[in-house]
Amino acid sequence: MTMLSRRDLCVTAGQVIVATSLAGPAMAQRPRSGVPRAEDVASALAELGSADLLAGDPGASVAGVALIADPSLAALRKAVAAGCSLIVSPETPFYGKPADPAASGPFAAMAEAAAKALRDSPAFRAKQALIAEHKLTIYRVAPRAEGGADTSVEALAGQFGWSGNRIAGAHPIYRPPALTLAALVALAHQRLGANGGLRFIGDPALRLSSVLLVPGTAEAVSTTQGLRHADALLTGDMREWELVEYVHDSAEAGFPKGLVATGRILSEQPFVERCALAVKQAFPHVKLQSLLSADPFWRAQA
Repeated sequence: MTMLSRRDLCVTAGQVIVATSLAGPAMAQRPRSGVPRAEDVASALAELGSADLLAGDPGASVAGVALIADPSLAALRKAVAAGCSLIVSPETPFYGKPADPAASGPFAAMAEAAAKALRDSPAFRAKQALIAEHKLTIYRVAPRAEGGADTSVEALAGQFGWSGNRIAGAHPIYRPPALTLAALVALAHQRLGANGGLRFIGDPALRLSSVLLVPGTAEAVSTTQGLRHADALLTGDMREWELVEYVHDSAEAGFPKGLVATGRILSEQPFVERCALAVKQAFPHVKLQSLLSADPFWRAQA
């Protein structure tokens, strides 16, 4: 199922035009004419993040661009049906990082064995076949980090209406309008479409004057350091034996915190919309599809 943005996206004539409320540094780029190559589109995203080629030909002409938070097989098929030959995503379609060919030792052998087993799976083969058949080029875009935050943090803050409310410091902490933990959970449901994957810890009545934003997966050390200076954490996902335990123990120790987890994919969706804006600004005549991802834990199966 494809979800359309309720706020910042307009779809017309098969193209996606993102509202200027998502404007970022890439807005300054000069529009380019002609049919771009895949690597030209990737370079247009340089101010938002680094693009790594995962599949296909970087020199291939681009018939259309699909921006996808979750490059599932269903999403890739929709991209093909829309006439898109270039896929841009913050995630890999191949379920994990490939084994490092330069690594050695028993752990490297285990990693290679696991990678081989994955490559032999029916789902992997089906996805590889689709990519090869339609000559898709796929880039993964990692958000650009700067000043203790990155472009995905800025995009997520904008989705909640908190742009410009960042508290000075080393951690991406924002000062929202007065709200409780329960209200933050409701906002995550409304602004990100989080349903079955939405989880929270803490007293629903806890008043929040500061929220640490960590889209994607929250790393234990840096996140706990940031959470010392914030009332709550809003993130995509985390390991239960790390941050979940830490938040419970904080309350037990007399320092209650709130935690809201939306799921990794939904927390990255605002960054994908910002990438769509950058591509649209750089190549206004190229067909553009922003395939918004529904909550993976609440998504209808075909």
